[in-house]
Amino acid sequence: MTKLLTLFFILLSINLIAQTPCENGVADGYPCNQVDFFSNLNNNTLSGTSGVQSNDIWGWTDSQTNKEYVLIGQTNGTVFVDISNPSSPVIAGRLPSHTGNASSWRDIKVYNNYAFIVADGNTGHGMQVFDLTRLRNVGNSIEIFDNDAHYNGVSSAHNVVINEETGFAYIVGARGAGNNCGSGGLHIVNIQEPKRPTFEGCFDVDGYTHDAQCVIYNGPDTNYQGKEICFNANENTVTIADVDDKDNTSLISKVSYPQSAYSHQGWLTEDHQYFISNDELDELNRGINTRTLIWDVRNLDNPILLNEYFSERIAIDHNLYTKDFKIFQSNYTNGLIILDGKKVAKGDLRELAFFDTYFQGNNTSFNGSWSNYPYFESGVVAISDINNGLFLVQPNIEEKITQHPVFTSCGVEAVLNVGVANGFTVESYQWQILTGGTPENLTNDANYSGVNTAQLTINPELSGLADMQFRCKIELANGEILTSYLSNTIDGFPDANFSASMTDLAVQFENNSLGGQNYEWDFGDGSQISTEPNPSHTYESAEIYEVRLTTSNDCGSSEFVYSVNLSQCLPFADFTVSVDEGEISFINLTRNSNLFEWDFGDGSPIITDKNPVYTYDSEGPYEVTLTAYNNCGASTATLTIDAAVLNNDNILEKSVSIYPNPVQDQLFINYNSTAEVQDVNIVSSEGRKMYFNDVLKNQESIKMSSWEEGIYFLIITNAKGERAVKKIIKN
Repeated sequence: MTKLLTLFFILLSINLIAQTPCENGVADGYPCNQVDFFSNLNNNTLSGTSGVQSNDIWGWTDSQTNKEYVLIGQTNGTVFVDISNPSSPVIAGRLPSHTGNASSWRDIKVYNNYAFIVADGNTGHGMQVFDLTRLRNVGNSIEIFDNDAHYNGVSSAHNVVINEETGFAYIVGARGAGNNCGSGGLHIVNIQEPKRPTFEGCFDVDGYTHDAQCVIYNGPDTNYQGKEICFNANENTVTIADVDDKDNTSLISKVSYPQSAYSHQGWLTEDHQYFISNDELDELNRGINTRTLIWDVRNLDNPILLNEYFSERIAIDHNLYTKDFKIFQSNYTNGLIILDGKKVAKGDLRELAFFDTYFQGNNTSFNGSWSNYPYFESGVVAISDINNGLFLVQPNIEEKITQHPVFTSCGVEAVLNVGVANGFTVESYQWQILTGGTPENLTNDANYSGVNTAQLTINPELSGLADMQFRCKIELANGEILTSYLSNTIDGFPDANFSASMTDLAVQFENNSLGGQNYEWDFGDGSQISTEPNPSHTYESAEIYEVRLTTSNDCGSSEFVYSVNLSQCLPFADFTVSVDEGEISFINLTRNSNLFEWDFGDGSPIITDKNPVYTYDSEGPYEVTLTAYNNCGASTATLTIDAAVLNNDNILEKSVSIYPNPVQDQLFINYNSTAEVQDVNIVSSEGRKMYFNDVLKNQESIKMSSWEEGIYFLIITNAKGERAVKKIIKN
């Protein structure tokens, strides 16, 4: 009996962590393709009450425990779900709506272990701030939380966008009293100290913004590299804004597109060269199939609509996100759709997989999947469904097409072939033509034969054949649906294309060309040409390289050029000093490096400490050089130490005073100067940034009661780049 019980519990534990595979087009009753199912929590379970619907979703991973949590919005608040075991998720707690009133639009983002939550049409809601580390201490019962902080600079808002690299939140679609950013443009909030969100500025010259993505731009446009740029969906346009200077934001460009109904949302490819966006009302109002817009944003001043991808589906598309050359779309009544983005530079998308969370039907209604979160390290994708709650799934995608359709006869004979890997039984083939971007099934007639086989033969005299595009849709015996890439042109020329993934100075190139027999890679650094299909290359320095792939076959050749930007991986060396009775504390402000060399300029040995303390024998002058290293290279910063520095003869520093010092609770800063302050930092003695602001009033206070005891440095920088440094002792 004991052995039987042991076996039972072993089988039970296995079942708890196992997913239900997608087989024969179904997983646990849900239509699917190459996406496996873990679990579903319905809205009643999530909210603990009836009559509630779901909306937005985001994720958080606890860096201490590595637990993954889903943050799902509901009409009455936000629910936090522990998905450590995705087959058996656990509701950790709930945060009710700030006003107690319901909202159909709730949006959540995360920065530095805090969740930031807004709600639309909910007067007085503002932005809730919640400390996610509180989830570590929940018990067995579901906890009801309250805010840790609240921002009332807006009354209600449609969405919140966060740039986790900089610690700025961009509230969009804000309404009501308090909002001072026009008719709902970017309302910019500094959240670097999460419990003290402060208003920083606006971008509102193009009216209402519905959604956005804000990044430190690392694409090929050298005019904007390293700047904070927002890519906005502004109802009838895609609008790009420079928000690097929060007091002086500016419009870079705006562009509309055919059959625009409501520009809704979009996301950049990871190389920042292409922007994938959607329109929420075009399917419903224009009567078209589900459409995805592909923008070439390699020149931010002149974004170009590269192509429009039309699905065979008719559902309304909603939120989408990009990861690892895939596009994860929540398409309302069609659930989660995953597209292949490897050939996005050619405007060629194709459906790879799907999981339909809305079993009630497929149509152009506002039901089903609102959003998804594909960024968990575990590979679990969380989906929010308006009607059916939270779904946890995992893509299980394998490329089974071994040959994509390519014209190889140089225009003499029009034949296309498609091939499937050994071991898979094909149930059916269906060749399609793209007419106006929409796929249409072909039938055998005078122009086409073999439309339901692996080989399509086309009448070479067919008018306009050179401009036509074909693809094959394949159904396997196990229910999986495969879709090929689009064919190349009738003249048989190959179609060159590739993507690149970078690790420090090493780059792995993935060849996505069609029809090529031979390849030549020019890596843009003067090195030897490579003829490998998928080469890897290690560069000697971190710069921007124009990589050119030339692919050829018996009909001719084609080229594809791609900008590989390695400059972003270099360290950024920076430091300042604090002087106390001749003893100099060097404060390291370097980014992207943990290896340092200090040359104090007096012939003494090189020091490798991060934040050294040094005393000179005389007043100098000495030129101090900090060299910071990482795997990509080195950068340097210099500062002259002279009598003025040693004697604190600094006009800016004399205009700043702090008290009390030592401090226990509240630190007060007095600033008596008309010089414009660029930023205010407090860093620990280890160089960790504790506080940031770019506004300094004549008197400012900072709460430090929760900070650890030790030494900190207040660093104030004005518009001229001059710095004042004050040493703070925290008791």
